[in-house]
Amino acid sequence: MFTRVALFLLLLGSTPLDSVSAQGLLDRLVGDGSLLLHSPDGETLLSINPDRSLIPASVVKIPLAQVALTALGEDYRFETRFYRNQEGDLLVRGMGDPFLISEELAIVAGNLAGLGLDNVGRLVVDDSAFEPNPDLPLERGADDPYAARNSALAVNFNTVNLAWDDNGQLISAESQTPLTPLARELGARLRPGAEQRINLGDDPRAGLQQVQQLLIHFLQESGVTINDNTFYLEPIASEWSLFYTHRSSRSLRENLEGMLRYSNNFIANQLFLTLGAQQNGYPAIAESARAVLREKLSELYGEGFGDNPNLLTMIEGSGLAREQRSSATGMMRILEIFIPFADLLPDRNGVLRKSGTLTGVYNYAGYIPGSGGLYPYVILTNQGANNRDEILSLLRERVSQTRPQ
Repeated sequence: MFTRVALFLLLLGSTPLDSVSAQGLLDRLVGDGSLLLHSPDGETLLSINPDRSLIPASVVKIPLAQVALTALGEDYRFETRFYRNQEGDLLVRGMGDPFLISEELAIVAGNLAGLGLDNVGRLVVDDSAFEPNPDLPLERGADDPYAARNSALAVNFNTVNLAWDDNGQLISAESQTPLTPLARELGARLRPGAEQRINLGDDPRAGLQQVQQLLIHFLQESGVTINDNTFYLEPIASEWSLFYTHRSSRSLRENLEGMLRYSNNFIANQLFLTLGAQQNGYPAIAESARAVLREKLSELYGEGFGDNPNLLTMIEGSGLAREQRSSATGMMRILEIFIPFADLLPDRNGVLRKSGTLTGVYNYAGYIPGSGGLYPYVILTNQGANNRDEILSLLRERVSQTRPQ
């Protein structure tokens, strides 16, 4: 069955896309939204309502990525710090690493054992590097991984991945992640079925329990004896001495590739909070991060970016906040400056594309490869009908008809 665009292009034949009929179709598909398509040298090829202020959703992860790259550097590595006291306890202090996953914890445990750690009294966790309840948007009550709570100390994106074997017995859905007591408790509330990754909810204690239980497992696998498995949550104090600083095996660039490919909101706001803390000190505070973000956006893209809804208003990193605004003009400015990092965007059927999706929000921004280079485009539609794929098809057709000057 033909879509409206497929049928239109069949009838269009060799007629240029900037014909009256083509423009009329684009106008209907875009509706009250906005659209911009530029050539590699900045010429405007298509434009509909370019200055209209609309909800950008996850396309704000593009400017967030460039702010992070500029402020922190491509090879920036998140740290997780480990302390000991005179009683032989071990404290793990999270510093916001968004990619602290099971494989990384296994590396950590091996490194700690290699430094001579062989016996631990209590294993204490510390998430005080982030304010207790950051003012960040969440899908309250949602189990979806994208809705995971941000924390200075979280493992596997603050989620647990569960599955069931052929006999209906609960198992871990990841070979690298053991089934912890917390995971068993969560799984007991679910009916056996398809593999399910769930976030650890609004309770910070649950996420920290998962960190502690996984670290105990990997330390024991590395030959370290743990004498007390009770859960302990304490902030760093003068009694603790630094024993080991673990630098993530993943660079900032690698974190950004994952954030943009999967539109991971957890990673985005871990970065957002870290940006503020790197400039103003820990603990990371959302309001401080907002001020730093706006300052950096203005430096990168020009005056008004960050707090002008006709260009870009940005108050967090994920795009979940519906108060955020952008125009196609503002987003185009961002894309033209972001072009050295265009390869960070996911390639979808030959187009570099970042999506932005909320209820009634269907956006794309990115680059279409064509004659002479990359053609930046912005599609912002805040309406019930999701027409963005049809619009993008028309933009690709327009690019295919363009020849370099």
